[in-house]
Amino acid sequence: MPSKRPTIKDVAKRAGVSFKTVSRVVNGQGGVRDEVRARVREVIAELGYVVNYSARSLASGRSHAIGVVIPRITDPHSFEVVHHIGEISERHKVGVVILTRPTLSDELSMSNFMGHGIVGSLLLFSPRSIAPYLPVVRSLNIPTVAVETPLIDERGPVAQSPIPYVVCDNRQGAYAGVRYLLDLGHRRIGFISGGEIAQSRLRLWGYGDALASYSLPLREEYVRPGRWAWESGHEQALALVKLSQPPTAIFCANDAMALGAMRALTERGWHVPEDMSILGFDDIQSAAQSAPPLSTVKQPAFEMVELAVEFLLRAMDGGDLSMANQILPTTLVLRGSCAVPAVSDPGTGNYDFIL
Repeated sequence: MPSKRPTIKDVAKRAGVSFKTVSRVVNGQGGVRDEVRARVREVIAELGYVVNYSARSLASGRSHAIGVVIPRITDPHSFEVVHHIGEISERHKVGVVILTRPTLSDELSMSNFMGHGIVGSLLLFSPRSIAPYLPVVRSLNIPTVAVETPLIDERGPVAQSPIPYVVCDNRQGAYAGVRYLLDLGHRRIGFISGGEIAQSRLRLWGYGDALASYSLPLREEYVRPGRWAWESGHEQALALVKLSQPPTAIFCANDAMALGAMRALTERGWHVPEDMSILGFDDIQSAAQSAPPLSTVKQPAFEMVELAVEFLLRAMDGGDLSMANQILPTTLVLRGSCAVPAVSDPGTGNYDFIL
């Protein structure tokens, strides 16, 4: 038979202190001498005591832990956002529970998990759509904010969203990036999308807006369906260069696909940016480390997550989320993957620049 799980009373008895002293140490509160705090922590490690957050939530009637629903934990951008969430939660001294979509899509799993009061709010990070989460959010009746994915209509993000959101200005960011390519002299610009999700649609609209500003049509053969992954950027870049009239620049809906596109071009003997300019979106850490360094549209991921967490903490303390819908500006980060277009036989080194 397994041994009984140690309790806070076991820790107090072994350390020779009161129950309240152990509680202060566990919660990082003051009023405990350094030598006593050290002894309590030593006993906690010795006994393997773990705080029972479920029991704590039931006793207090609420939890301040934030449940983070994230679709692609292995995606580079998602991984960096999780790191940001960890930093912010440590600063605010709140717990974070990473949830997968199956946890919330299965009714029994959801009720078993949420019914114990482990989380007091939800942060939905970059879901394909917030619509499938509406029944869950209504059922749980806890503060919820979506990050990166707004509810949109044909005009853009809607002001009265059933789930508040904190997002970047995807459409304007894409517009600024493609306008930069147009200002360099590019007239044939490909776009590798991320599918039909809100961010990708907004970035596609920004791409079209920029082309329209130069009185250029949106050519369907230049718009390729990606899947946000490196592999799809690689695949779709190869499809674009096989066209009878390939683009001279490719705008990708995220950096992972842009890096995949750069690799595909390199494998075919094309040079970036001499033969093809590549522009990404996100500004993940590896964007600055690629060869050449990737030019990209930076979305303020850290600021977006921090603002969402602040809204959630305020709501868990009794505030409302009426002001949570926020659209933050993007920044165009220029590095080495974009240049003026050139007419050449890729790989020959002979270029006639179009100015």
